[in-house]
Amino acid sequence: MAGRHAGQPRSRKVTLVNTNDMITPMLDGLTVLELDSGGLAEFAGKLLADSGADVIKIEPPTGASSRRVGPFLGQDGDRESGLQFEHYNTSKRSVVLDLESEADRAALKALAAQADIVLDGLGAGVADRLGIGWQALQASNPGLIYCSITPFGVDGPWSGYAASDLTQLALGGVMASCGYDDLPDDDPIAPIGGHAKHLVGMMATMATLAAAFEKGVSGNGQFIDVSAHESIATSTEMAVPFWIYQQRDVERHTARHAMPADTPRWQHLCADGKYLLALPLYIDDARFAALVEWFDAEGMAEDLGDEKYRHSDTRENEMFHVVDVIGRFCAQHDSDYMFREAQARRLPWAPVNSPDELLRDEHFTQQRDTFVEVGSSRGTHRYAKPPFLVGNPAQLRPAPTLGAHTNEVLNALLESEYDEDALAPQRA
Repeated sequence: MAGRHAGQPRSRKVTLVNTNDMITPMLDGLTVLELDSGGLAEFAGKLLADSGADVIKIEPPTGASSRRVGPFLGQDGDRESGLQFEHYNTSKRSVVLDLESEADRAALKALAAQADIVLDGLGAGVADRLGIGWQALQASNPGLIYCSITPFGVDGPWSGYAASDLTQLALGGVMASCGYDDLPDDDPIAPIGGHAKHLVGMMATMATLAAAFEKGVSGNGQFIDVSAHESIATSTEMAVPFWIYQQRDVERHTARHAMPADTPRWQHLCADGKYLLALPLYIDDARFAALVEWFDAEGMAEDLGDEKYRHSDTRENEMFHVVDVIGRFCAQHDSDYMFREAQARRLPWAPVNSPDELLRDEHFTQQRDTFVEVGSSRGTHRYAKPPFLVGNPAQLRPAPTLGAHTNEVLNALLESEYDEDALAPQRA
């Protein structure tokens, strides 16, 4: 192989932010290899790629499994038009390698020798079996940060178990806290799809960036073991603490925190047919006085001006009635009016928006440019930018077509004219 030997690691120091002029994107200069078979690594790869890292998605000859998940822009099953793939793979490059092929595994090792980060979502033990795990890749690149993202971690009695987003939410305890107390049976339910993927993706991103920051000090790489099960189990809000400290199970409550006892409702139907989330928490004495003055100006304060409501220690025992009064007030007013008037009084209330309303939200469209139009060979579509603003944002790019960057990446990163015939013929 021409140029630098594949086993010769780079010695450059990782800089997460260019603090001199902030011209380059936050993660510009980081090279990331994403290996994934079940989708757990995709969101972490997306967050890194959309923040400026060069994320190279390694795909099998048949393409990533997420390419076959609908809905599709074009014909059902068209691996270039799946909306899920489009969303979770923005700004990445696609390289096709058949990891069952010795020649293609050699190409991957050469790429990893010059990479900063590997995101391994192949499953516990899979990369090691193929000879491309942490020990194998770190030997030729001591500065490599290797992040394993698996359902249950790389060891332990469940390490080899299969899981899905839904089963992860069940096992991790999230579903036990999500449901309705105003419907028969009160069955546990799952939040919106991809919840587990998002949680583990964010945990993996934070851990990887922390390791990259540490590498900037020590020059050393690290192995990171991110478990989806642990990521979810530690994100169950108050259910676990209530059991640890009080041995009490929480009950599912409609659109509010799961608690051991009944609590007043938070959502109220407004005159325009929309629901308002009127949080009764954080209403201190000053805010409550402002609320009563507001309601009283419209003749709807009822008895909330009585002495027993003035102070939180006595008002707490009357909150079910207070919330009923709030509900009757909401029923006579539109949700937008309630939102703006409540916020003017520092009450953390808000309407329940639908996806199309979010896309029209002036806070997103006029102030933060959250959704941007991105063009590709498949047309122009609207994408969401990363949910944070740091320095100069990277230019969002559409998800790649299968193998679009195979030759480009192998030639550029390996500094050689890689012999296509030496790679697995299935890749074509």
